[in-house]
Amino acid sequence: MSEVAERAPRSLRARAGSSDAVVRRRGPAQAPPEVVSRRLRSRAWRAVNSWWLAIPAVGLPWLAFLYMGLRGRRPAWIAAAAGYFASSGVSFALLAGDALLLNVLGLLLVFGTWGLGLVHSIMANSRWLRIKAAFTGEVGALEQAPPVPVEPADPVQALQARLRGTVQRANRAGGRLPDGAVPAVREVEDVLRPLLAHVARRGAQVEEMHNLEAIVTEYLPQALERYLDLPEDYALHHRGPAGTTPAEELVKQLGLLLEGARELQQAVYDHDARLLSEQGRFLDAKFRRSDLDL
Repeated sequence: MSEVAERAPRSLRARAGSSDAVVRRRGPAQAPPEVVSRRLRSRAWRAVNSWWLAIPAVGLPWLAFLYMGLRGRRPAWIAAAAGYFASSGVSFALLAGDALLLNVLGLLLVFGTWGLGLVHSIMANSRWLRIKAAFTGEVGALEQAPPVPVEPADPVQALQARLRGTVQRANRAGGRLPDGAVPAVREVEDVLRPLLAHVARRGAQVEEMHNLEAIVTEYLPQALERYLDLPEDYALHHRGPAGTTPAEELVKQLGLLLEGARELQQAVYDHDARLLSEQGRFLDAKFRRSDLDL
């Protein structure tokens, strides 16, 4: 059998933290690293928390940077807010004058302040999101950490729960995964879900558990997480020494996992069919008429 048949460890190794540094707010209370990472990976969360860009868009960059500076405790943004406020005050003072030249200068200053503030805000948004991602006490479905599931006592039930969690992870990250990745994960689930139910009914053999653990707890989730740890543009376009992108490599690995899951399924069913056949031969030999003659 392929690599899937190799013996798998019974516990997961702790994953290393993301290499992408996260700017976090000073203070005693900060969100856990896994919550910060989940927020930054969510496009919906990033869009919702970029609402403040509407403030400089309507001509109030000083208010936007004052809010961010106070909320994120960044003196540089507070200083920028003071500069934009002063520029706005000067421009309106020039517009209020009677001289045409001063009015023109004031109008130019208004548009210049608006344009500069908008560009500055867009450039600062990435850092602001990293700071906000570390805030605690954020309320909302996107920010709430999922409850920690209670590990079932039955090892097969534990594998079933872990498989469901991996598929849910793939569904949530569908926008970050390459085309074909989510359907491939679901195909693996379609093979393993009935196989796990079959094994749970009749009891799992040692080698079967090793192979199932290898796919469910290591190979499948690690392939997804290692891909998602990469920057999106790099994962889609960078070609390695083998000439493939990480996106192509992920789809290839998911295909190999699907093939391995099918091989494992076939091996388990073949084993049970052989046991049934052997029992049939035993019963035939045991209860032939000659054996029952007195």
